[in-house]
Amino acid sequence: MLLSESILKRLLLIPVFLVMSSNALGFSVMPLGRPEYEFLYDRFERLQADRLDRFDFQLGPYATERNDFAFEPFSYLVNIPQEKLSLFGFAGESFSAKRSVPPKSLESFRAGIAANPFERLFVYGNFVLDEGLAIDPAYSGKKWRGFAGDVEQAFANYHTNSFEISFGRFASFWGLRNSLVLSSNVALDGVAYTVRWGKLSMSYRLARLDGLIPGTDSVAQFENRFFAGHRLDVHINSDLRVGLFETVVFGGPGRQVEFYYLNPIIFFHGSQLNEGVNDNTFVGIDFDFIPKEGLRLYGQLLIDDFQIDSKTQGDKEPSQTGLTVGAHLTRIIRQFDIKANYTRVSNRTYNQVLDRNRYLHNGQLLSAADGNNYDQFSVSMLHWLDNNNLTAGVNFRYTRKGEGKVTDPWTAPWLDVTGEYKEPFPSGVVEKINRISLSAKGFIGNYFFFDFEAGMDEIKNLNHIAGMSQTSPFVRLQVSTFFSTLLDVQ
Repeated sequence: MLLSESILKRLLLIPVFLVMSSNALGFSVMPLGRPEYEFLYDRFERLQADRLDRFDFQLGPYATERNDFAFEPFSYLVNIPQEKLSLFGFAGESFSAKRSVPPKSLESFRAGIAANPFERLFVYGNFVLDEGLAIDPAYSGKKWRGFAGDVEQAFANYHTNSFEISFGRFASFWGLRNSLVLSSNVALDGVAYTVRWGKLSMSYRLARLDGLIPGTDSVAQFENRFFAGHRLDVHINSDLRVGLFETVVFGGPGRQVEFYYLNPIIFFHGSQLNEGVNDNTFVGIDFDFIPKEGLRLYGQLLIDDFQIDSKTQGDKEPSQTGLTVGAHLTRIIRQFDIKANYTRVSNRTYNQVLDRNRYLHNGQLLSAADGNNYDQFSVSMLHWLDNNNLTAGVNFRYTRKGEGKVTDPWTAPWLDVTGEYKEPFPSGVVEKINRISLSAKGFIGNYFFFDFEAGMDEIKNLNHIAGMSQTSPFVRLQVSTFFSTLLDVQ
């Protein structure tokens, strides 16, 4: 279930040697995943559209060395004195109500530590007690009085101008924060590093995923599962960045990490073909283009499977791809922004004939996609207030969702016909949802956060039942309070 002992020891020794040889100042990184932290990344994303530079906005989480990043009210995570330990906590309540769904009010509590014990080394960890996690069907851990408990993130990060390495449990993203390949909504156990050389940034990530268990999953014995990925980003100039990436999900009974998947410059897909193993590889490209200050254009293409040959009936399998394109225009009128985005993920993407090769961890997609067999268009007008500590918006979203899920048993209907095989997109009875909403979120003072949205869903073919329609008002509200203090450890 773990990386081999020799590999793990070598990985853990890397930051030790780096710390011993460093003479730089302390620093930290801003974690991902928590709604409060994600709001900071909303501000960073806006700054990306406003500025022309070669910062690696496509690689999260971010180091806190940029002077123009506003980290309030979480300044206690930035440049912590080496003789101090930062203690922090969160208490939150989330409420949601929707037609035909009983209202829910769920509590959560978090507490953690952060420190700069050595120069350039940042350590962060927190645990969580969460009612929402306890009722999540994908959660299989222990529960106590209606709460589920877990270590949410626990990692160490070492960083210089040209090299960065993180190890432990942490969330990250590649390309876009709402990435189709690796997004900020899931924390993985493993290691990640980036090497920067002029206009180039080469990144790698290795992680252990949840295994398949006899009696719970359809397997005869326990099957290990792993994720590996690498990418190369090229800053053509301060206006344009292009990134190429490849990832793989692999595993099996007794299988450990393959050495060719530890190689950041090898072609994963070619290696697994030459080794004769059935792993699930993905390749793709993404970009950011800022033609002028205040306008960001972006896109990402993910290829799960693409048929080149057309020699056998098996070659008639439809391509499995994902695509996201969008634009972010800031300050169209004073502090008003417009964001527009289109995402399309074809049927069977992220799925595979072997259950262990699905692009999942603990039942959750490794990407920010809403499953597969769907497309979605969204547009928002946002107004920033109170020195970018608050934002209010009007939002529209149109979604078409076909039948099926990433966890569905694999099917190959193209083998049941002769000649060409075509299927509509989205396939099956398509559920169509028009959503319009008003939203607001942000910080109130230095100790409170809220995230509110209320609106209406107009649904056709509800739950993929032809002709069934429903108009469904909804409201959701999340509030939290947080605190911190510095403890002298000398």
